[in-house]
Amino acid sequence: MAIRERLNLAVSTLRVDSLQAQACRRQQARCAHQPLPMAPSLRLTYFDFMGRAEPIRLALSIGGVPFQDERLTLNDFAALKPSLPFAQLPVIDVGGESLAQAPAILRYAGKLSGLLPRDPIAAMRADEIIFAVQDAIADFGPSTAEREAARRLEMRRALAAETLPGRLEMIERRIRGRGTEYCAGEEMTVADLSVYCFFRVMRGGDGALEGIPTGLVDAYEEICAVCGRVEAHPKVREWNDAHRKGE
Repeated sequence: MAIRERLNLAVSTLRVDSLQAQACRRQQARCAHQPLPMAPSLRLTYFDFMGRAEPIRLALSIGGVPFQDERLTLNDFAALKPSLPFAQLPVIDVGGESLAQAPAILRYAGKLSGLLPRDPIAAMRADEIIFAVQDAIADFGPSTAEREAARRLEMRRALAAETLPGRLEMIERRIRGRGTEYCAGEEMTVADLSVYCFFRVMRGGDGALEGIPTGLVDAYEEICAVCGRVEAHPKVREWNDAHRKGE
């Protein structure tokens, strides 16, 4: 092939690539601004405390997404448990379909409320914080299941002295390393709600946690700063005022 023909072919290829790139950008811009379809009727079911459901409640409330906030007693849960997808709470009923697993429900609530980033990398930054908090919550499992009071207290003290500081320091480092206002960037996401609700529980927002000093979390400046920004949000203040118990 002659040199001129090769040059013409290269120019044509570049033009095609450029047109395709422009079309892709236009499509992405259209998708980025498309509102999500109207959510079907939602019923969120959990216990009458914050736990794993509070970030979901907050996300839906902040986004102005209507939902039924169903709160069960332990007896209610025992009766319902066999019918639950994974025999645990929370679950959310979406237009008649029951769906489970707190992180999945939180991400869904984030999509409905605009609190889950559309950018895949930004969304993954949020996800890693959400799952880091889930790891910390799971650390309470063995002591919560322990029925012997003295042994349970011993396990909680070990948790406060050894396990939790490591968990919290890892989250602290991630936020500090990003140098942003919130956990995953400059805008509030469901990751920040997850951290905020966990810290409220640690500070006694659901009643004192046996064996866990309420001031344990105060040493983590970056996390405390994020929690302060979340708590200052008008919708968060409104929700807290309406549902405050023993803080």
